[in-house]
Amino acid sequence: MTMNFMKTRARAHGFTLIELLVVIAIIAVLIGLLLPAVQSAREAARRIQCVNNMKQLALAEHNYHDVNNVFTTSQNFSLDSTGQLPIYASSGWRVTILPYIEQQNLWNAYNTNVLVWDPENMNTIIDVSINAYHCPSDAKVAQRYDVGPQFTSVPVFMHFSSYAGNNGVWFNYTRPTPYSAWPTMQIGASGTLGVMFQLSNVGISAITDGTSNTFMLGEWAYGKLSPSDEACWHWWVGYKPGDATFATMYPINPFNKCANSGNAVADSYDLSAGSFHPGGANFAMCDGSVKFMKETINTSPYNPASCQITNIMGGNNAWSWIPQGTAGYAPVGVYQALSTRNGGEVISADQF
Repeated sequence: MTMNFMKTRARAHGFTLIELLVVIAIIAVLIGLLLPAVQSAREAARRIQCVNNMKQLALAEHNYHDVNNVFTTSQNFSLDSTGQLPIYASSGWRVTILPYIEQQNLWNAYNTNVLVWDPENMNTIIDVSINAYHCPSDAKVAQRYDVGPQFTSVPVFMHFSSYAGNNGVWFNYTRPTPYSAWPTMQIGASGTLGVMFQLSNVGISAITDGTSNTFMLGEWAYGKLSPSDEACWHWWVGYKPGDATFATMYPINPFNKCANSGNAVADSYDLSAGSFHPGGANFAMCDGSVKFMKETINTSPYNPASCQITNIMGGNNAWSWIPQGTAGYAPVGVYQALSTRNGGEVISADQF
């Protein structure tokens, strides 16, 4: 009698197959609920770090302004022997602010008297990865590529950036055709309405739209570039559009909206603001604050088929804005207005 009772109790401690399957299902559901929460928490932390990076860069720009009374230019030039013609494009804004982001030693290693592509500079500053220029959500930006074949027969390893200066609504950037030599850059930025562009000389007094209503810097996602473009654009020492500055002629994250597979898509990846943060991107304003702009911000009419907003014209060598009142003009959106320093637009804080 006693033995039968004990055997019965022993069998009662086991799990049936159905019970085991139920437990596994419950655990799977709990994991399914937990993983998105963990991923969301990680992204929130990465976004905070991204905001901190941009605040550091904006502060560096203001410290530079305190010394020079202007913000940095996207493209520095050296003059010829007569002191008149700008013939050498030396470096971009990220190199200029090195002393202001605790990179004085790296700045000291840079020879400002020669091109950034000069072997003397190639061997000292180019192959350096600077965390302040990397958004943690933009994982690929930390990689390095050999860009040496574009300049020399020896390897030259380049690093990249997740942040760009605000060029304005469009790129008024010209160069000789055929584009044959680095020293023969031409200046075409006289009509640009942003804060950083070729030989820009923009101080706070020139930002008449208000420093809290004007972009200084914006995110652009290096990891969104096509594999063939990863070695070509967003160079941290670069100065050209696609390396140093973004424009608002495409909406935020255009690669999420563009249906075309042609050159316009490549341009939208290279030249536009965007990020891996869900729903938008971070922007540093000219007052030093950092704001998250949603993809849904009001923008000029955009055609996903052509990947163009309707009031932009241009080609490979120059972009131009169709003036208000002319044929083909479309309303300037809030997003475009935030990229102009003196457009005269009236923007309220509840519009972005």
